[in-house]
Amino acid sequence: MTSVRVRPGDGAVDPLRTRRSITALVALLASAGCVAASALTWLSLPDGVGGSTAISGWGAISGGSQIAGENLNDALNGLATFRPGMLAVVVGGLGLLAAIGIAAVARGDKRHRVPAAVLALAGLTGLAWGIVRGLAPDSVQLLGPGENGGSGTGPWLTAGCSALLLATAVVIFIGRLDPPTRPARR
Repeated sequence: MTSVRVRPGDGAVDPLRTRRSITALVALLASAGCVAASALTWLSLPDGVGGSTAISGWGAISGGSQIAGENLNDALNGLATFRPGMLAVVVGGLGLLAAIGIAAVARGDKRHRVPAAVLALAGLTGLAWGIVRGLAPDSVQLLGPGENGGSGTGPWLTAGCSALLLATAVVIFIGRLDPPTRPARR
């Protein structure tokens, strides 16, 4: 019986290329999630008549408030700004660039340490930002004493997607995407 060696490119599935493609896809989806989170609710306030008012990561106001349909940044008239979604977009953009870097060289002997470093930086930043804004969403002090408000889904989605970016960086750093090393000749 003879054995047949299967080389990449002969129609066989290359497991390294598959792992790299899956890692790039996860980073791409997590990056898109961070960007999408910027448009979601980052602050939820009572409207005074039993309903709630939602404020997006860019300051858009919706819900039962009298100023629904306007932008909080315009209503603050230069006294403060509310754009927590901006950092989520930056994190998502950095993650997208790293995902493209991984996907562009999914085949070959390249190591992905630089994209992994970018993913780690973006992931740590987004995770910290999401947790901080999730726990303390009212940075412009819109709530009065005794009023209850809370964070929306935006900061938590940013934190979750950033954790995925960080996980992909860890996968790369532990060597799961490295090409196999060849034994030294004697």
